[in-house]
Amino acid sequence: MIKIGEVLAVSVSVDTVSVNPGKIKYSNNTEVDNETLAAKFSEIFGITHEEALSKLESDSSVVVIAKKVESDKIAELQDWMKEEGITSGINIDEDYKRYYPNDTLASTLIGFCGTDNTGLYGLEERWNSVLTGTSGQLTITSDVNGDAISDDMEEYVASENGSNIYLTIDSTVQGIAEKYLQEAVEENSAKYGGVIIMNPQNGEILAMANYPDYDLNNPQDVNATGLANSWDKLDSDAKNAAFYELWANKNVSYLYEPGSTFKILVSAIGLEEGVVQTDTEKDFLCTGYYTVVEGEPPIACWRYYNPHGELSLRKALEGSCNPAFMQLGQRIGTSTLYKYFRAFGLFDKVGSDIAYTPSSIFTEESKVGPIELATMSFGQRFSITPLQLVTAVSCVVNGGNLIEPKIVKQIENTDTGSITTVDSTEVRHVISEETSNQVKDMMKSVVTDGTGGHAAVSGYEIGGKSGTSEPPVGKEEEGYVASFIGISPIENTEVVCFLALYGLTEEQEHQGGTVCGPVVGEILSEVLPYLGVTSTNSTATDNTEATVSESTGAYVSSVTGQTVASAKSKLEANGFEVVVPSGVDENTTLVTDQMPKAGSYLENGSTIYLYTSENDVRTSVTVPDVKGKSISDATSTLQKSNLNVIVEGTTGVVVSQSITSGKEVEEGTIVTIVVKEELTDTQ
Repeated sequence: MIKIGEVLAVSVSVDTVSVNPGKIKYSNNTEVDNETLAAKFSEIFGITHEEALSKLESDSSVVVIAKKVESDKIAELQDWMKEEGITSGINIDEDYKRYYPNDTLASTLIGFCGTDNTGLYGLEERWNSVLTGTSGQLTITSDVNGDAISDDMEEYVASENGSNIYLTIDSTVQGIAEKYLQEAVEENSAKYGGVIIMNPQNGEILAMANYPDYDLNNPQDVNATGLANSWDKLDSDAKNAAFYELWANKNVSYLYEPGSTFKILVSAIGLEEGVVQTDTEKDFLCTGYYTVVEGEPPIACWRYYNPHGELSLRKALEGSCNPAFMQLGQRIGTSTLYKYFRAFGLFDKVGSDIAYTPSSIFTEESKVGPIELATMSFGQRFSITPLQLVTAVSCVVNGGNLIEPKIVKQIENTDTGSITTVDSTEVRHVISEETSNQVKDMMKSVVTDGTGGHAAVSGYEIGGKSGTSEPPVGKEEEGYVASFIGISPIENTEVVCFLALYGLTEEQEHQGGTVCGPVVGEILSEVLPYLGVTSTNSTATDNTEATVSESTGAYVSSVTGQTVASAKSKLEANGFEVVVPSGVDENTTLVTDQMPKAGSYLENGSTIYLYTSENDVRTSVTVPDVKGKSISDATSTLQKSNLNVIVEGTTGVVVSQSITSGKEVEEGTIVTIVVKEELTDTQ
């Protein structure tokens, strides 16, 4: 069983039903008619009448009617046998099957088992020997004829039950990540997407998902996997390949070109080596392109028609300027870059305890020329796995310690009850804490002033970097990869969140800052409060009176236990609209609940709903989509849905909303919208 608080996979008791053809008899020793048996087996087990009849008429001494039959069907069969007086010829043998209570949750991470309960993919495969246990074994010493020499030479090794494995995955964080990942893939018509959320301080993976995903209990259900539309057009090899791709944990087992997210590492290397400072003005020059080798075509900046001009490293990272990073790569040099690539674990197989891990692909160091040096400096023409990138970036932001990613937290021996804790493994120290802090401060600037503005989250300091990878030469059909990696908080970073969308076309929006930045912001807006990460917003306690802030809003007081009339008067005095329950005596009836809760910050004019024990009827509303709208339009749209609004920002359009559109919530719920000027620098 794999679990952390909530069971994600469990072996449940089932049975195998078999028969001895021609030997199924009533208590009076007469044989049971095969037609009668076939009809009943078809009814209980869902097999065809013809299939059941064929088995019953077999010449074999025993045939299996149904495998992995659950208890309710076994009980139905036994009741029928008792009613009919059938006493022999039908066999019920104990068996087990793997069951996944959450169906699709973490499917590509967990993997599934075959008919013999042997793990085939993901953690089920990688940890199969631990989960399964071992059979008992008797060892004897025999002579050339196979006869035992002596009983004293016998040795018995007792069987061991499989162990329980506790994961670092948090099912709530996993659910949040999967929700927004699915929306992003579907809204952008991506081929697939992936997300990883990690604690950089100890390497614990809190969430890891791919979409499309699949039902772990029915991994070959074509209709449930999104393959139905094209399935009939595929040959057998293509069908197998489609399933293998669907089941793969692409965060670990697929390679990709990271693009501009890799500039985080190159910045750290340059700072650690002392060849660059964060804020040296006019340190780099962007003319829209950069000539690496005289006589060879220049490599263009993505802002070819609107070059960045003179830049510091901070401004280069904010604007994701490729020419600046090509110049930085030249300063660092190939041998030094490769030294740090090794130190960051980019040449190691990362995540082998999760799934199959391929080797990264880099140009052999001795064969790296000026062009290769230039392109790798801004994250292209080499391939790593997403987990390798997240692990390396975690090293950069945790003070410089490379820590192996960890998915298993504890292993419980089910025979003895003893628990083994799996400790985090620090591989090596790579960069100084000073360099780490400098890079994090620049990543913060990327979100506040650069291409990562769409990832901003109200009440939290967010750092990040966007990435947009062109398809490899000769593989243009693979499309673009848009990605974003975000961190929070800046000091003592607790969360690294990576999201990527694969297979985007050149004709559609494919810039990482625009496509993935807002999604990472939405994920963090739910994950950070859930994890208890401290917000930069001060909050009032339930017993604190509302205090107006800058005359635009107030913190909500607790009015539970007060009469409806008194509560209404107090809240209205602080600038709020109040909806009271109908049909109650406001002067004597006490308030039992309120929405929003005490301690919430609300703008003046926001609405608070009061409830009493006599009238506690709640109303659900659907959150509308306000992304891309102006402040006034978004506010009006949300308020018409009986939702409260908090606005972060003063001008521009809505780039993210704290609750995704389409979600059902209670009226009065607060939706925070982040407003930014429309960004064009979104590499």
